[in-house]
Amino acid sequence: MDDIFFTQEEREFFEAVLARGLLQPQAFFWQVLRFALSLSLRMEDMPDERYGRPKGGANRSNLHLEQLTGRGTDKDYDDAVRLLLSIKHQADLFKNQAEYVDLVQRHFRRGVEAMMRAWQPGRDFHDYLLDELYFQAGTTSQPSNDIAALTSEEMLKQGLAAISVKAAPAGAAVSGPRLMRFPLTLNGVEDFDRLRRGLEDLSFTLGLGSASVSMVREGGERRVTIEIPRPSATWHDIRWVDVAPILADRPEALPVCPGTDVMGIPFVFDLAEAPHLFVAGATGSGKSVCLNALVLSLLAAKRPPILVMIDPKGLDFADYEGCASLREGRVITDMSEGVQLLHAMVDEMESRSSILRQYQARNIAEAQAAGAALDRIVIFIDELADFLIGKSGAQEPLVRLAQKARASGIHLVLATQRPEAATFPGLLRSNIPSRIALTVQKAADSRIILDEAGAENLLMRGDMLVKIAGRDTRRVHGVRVDRADILQAVKQSGLNL
Repeated sequence: MDDIFFTQEEREFFEAVLARGLLQPQAFFWQVLRFALSLSLRMEDMPDERYGRPKGGANRSNLHLEQLTGRGTDKDYDDAVRLLLSIKHQADLFKNQAEYVDLVQRHFRRGVEAMMRAWQPGRDFHDYLLDELYFQAGTTSQPSNDIAALTSEEMLKQGLAAISVKAAPAGAAVSGPRLMRFPLTLNGVEDFDRLRRGLEDLSFTLGLGSASVSMVREGGERRVTIEIPRPSATWHDIRWVDVAPILADRPEALPVCPGTDVMGIPFVFDLAEAPHLFVAGATGSGKSVCLNALVLSLLAAKRPPILVMIDPKGLDFADYEGCASLREGRVITDMSEGVQLLHAMVDEMESRSSILRQYQARNIAEAQAAGAALDRIVIFIDELADFLIGKSGAQEPLVRLAQKARASGIHLVLATQRPEAATFPGLLRSNIPSRIALTVQKAADSRIILDEAGAENLLMRGDMLVKIAGRDTRRVHGVRVDRADILQAVKQSGLNL
């Protein structure tokens, strides 16, 4: 009997869809997975190896292929699925069972990944399917400039009238990768407060479901811009290869690009000036892809830093094994070894402080200019909660590094799916002012990350709010990073030595 395998995280997602999406907690997983297969088959490219059998036997579960395609039952779709895959992959899968099972495995998991990025509990699941499986028909991957096809100015005018806001267009509407932007001049000061309080009602009036209208204050008297999400089927994904050239020969010490702004312009900041970063978002929000974009940015730098990667799950950073810029060429997956490494980084910080004094330098940049053979170090920790919940001993070295490591050129990038007070305690919060919030479940989670609400209204799939120390919070759409991009960067890192 042929089996199709899924991770524990994917299985939990199936349960969430059944319980909170379809409202049928006792239903079968195949009801979710057939949607996933449909989504994957609609994609133009082919699912690569990362969607094969997941690693880690203890943390994965399996379903029989007969359950998923109905083979041998009165609702047998197996021949239809086999025919669709044969046509898509230009292969006779009626004669090659092993290849058929492998391709089904990849398509199911890729479709699940797409669902995890695009749907979250709280959004009507049937509306989501309508957008993804039907409204997408006949559209292209490029954003349309036909404003009437997306959301008309007349509809916006009616929506504003419904919340008693008077405003006039201040320019033409503009289409970004995921949003339509409408510049407005408000009639009076009181309209600003009505608009701010009525954004949820405006979203409802425009029929946006769980997606939310947002407002941005602009320079100029009574000027605002209304940002309205388009249907996800019309989004234009920004690929890593589209933004990578912008990182070439930049003046920053550690330029990084997590994505583009709402108009599709690459958003770049200097991690060295951040100088540390906290990244958080719910399951499926795009956190892992965001981290990969940060890593690839660093590998593309004129002087790539030494990378230290601690990944207790052993999944998100697995493709960086053997990277020339990676300390000892491997990712740390054992928690106790990770804690030991953090203490070693504290010792490294103290040693570097002595070197700075020898060169009479205030920071690593001055020491490098004076001839010191020091490279910057960036420490990535995925799932910070695993380190800080319990008595692992990780909090003390992390706090010391956050407080003192900037001058010596050691920087932290801490990530978690659980933005809670326990996983981002006060001493870390006060020393890590730069934050990235992806979609979260509630406003309280957003406040823990950013000290302000807003991330609960994001659109999943890499949509994020970026708050860099000393700069205003910016909305950024995450860049799409494929496994091939990572493998190419790892290969290139060895050639650049």
